[in-house]
Amino acid sequence: MACDLLVLGNKLGKIDVKMSVSTLVISDVNRFVGMKDFWDRELRDHVNDPFLYSCMLIELWKFSQRVGWHPFLMVFLSGEKIVGFAPLRMRSRFGFRYVSTFDQYTCPEFFYDNYREVCLEQMVNVLFRHLNCESADITVRDESADQRLLEKVCRKRNLRYTRFPQEGQAIIPVKSSLIFFRESLNRKDVREFKRIGRKLDKLGSWQISCFGLDRVSLTRIWEVERHSWKAYLKGKEKAKKDLGLSAILKGVERNGEGVSYFESEVWFLELNGVPISYVLTMKRNKTLFFAKTSFDSRYKEVSPGTFLMNSLIEQVFMNGRADKIDFISNLPVVNVWKPLVVKRITYGILRNVFLSKARRLVFENRVCSKALQILERFKWKRRPN
Repeated sequence: MACDLLVLGNKLGKIDVKMSVSTLVISDVNRFVGMKDFWDRELRDHVNDPFLYSCMLIELWKFSQRVGWHPFLMVFLSGEKIVGFAPLRMRSRFGFRYVSTFDQYTCPEFFYDNYREVCLEQMVNVLFRHLNCESADITVRDESADQRLLEKVCRKRNLRYTRFPQEGQAIIPVKSSLIFFRESLNRKDVREFKRIGRKLDKLGSWQISCFGLDRVSLTRIWEVERHSWKAYLKGKEKAKKDLGLSAILKGVERNGEGVSYFESEVWFLELNGVPISYVLTMKRNKTLFFAKTSFDSRYKEVSPGTFLMNSLIEQVFMNGRADKIDFISNLPVVNVWKPLVVKRITYGILRNVFLSKARRLVFENRVCSKALQILERFKWKRRPN
């Protein structure tokens, strides 16, 4: 009898085959490292997001482990061809298993429309039947086929679900001239950028510089971070921010070690020779991603982060090196450029109402959470630098 292999660490199990789609679940990052070349080749013609290529995914996987999650990758195959995948992570407490997508920016990806429904069926089947999860938070693109099909699968399996809108993904199409783009902005904002330029002139000599990711640029990034708003965080929250940034930077470095699947640059705004803000960009095909940005909070009166991003956006319109700019998230700061927003929505899927209430007590109870926060803060304070 034909069967699929469910791989969970070193354990093998069987899943029924449907429409010749098999499901491979990988929870060991070293197992994924062994198949990274195959993974990247399969994604090359279908996926534009740099964070889903092995160089980035491996580092984000390790980061997720370090902050207390058990990440795993669900891969859907037709023969030896990947037709879709879902990056997920799991937590277990007092016997209750809870699963979510890697973060609110990551959605399951399906390469072919005719495989979407069967892949979603198998994903839900693995989560609630084979992994015995009580609840799962799955993020998909709003008003998409994945949304409609996920609801259909949940109804078919009598699973309750609740919708939670997410912040979405801000995108600026680069289809017009710089003059037209400037005219599309609020006059007040255009005047504000000019005012910031004059304030920088009064403060001294300033320039915008570009580097590849090397020792010099890494030193400058951490110099900015040392005085950013994150510097005021303590314990676990500060450690998580630092570990998250380190994971991204290591992933970009890993991309340069072999076959490169995206271009990367770090842009700095310098004042009197001191970096006061930076933007880490990644470019794949004709999309430029603003992957990470921060600024020195001692200079917040000149909005150095926003000023630098605006300068980079204007450069893209002038040189035409990209067809669109992707902010990945949709934070309020980007509204000044009036981007288009690709909405995302998270589905909270529940096995049953009674157990979902128990799960809420276990995972979201404020007293329990506060006690755990105190213990975790003590643990992270003792953690060596």
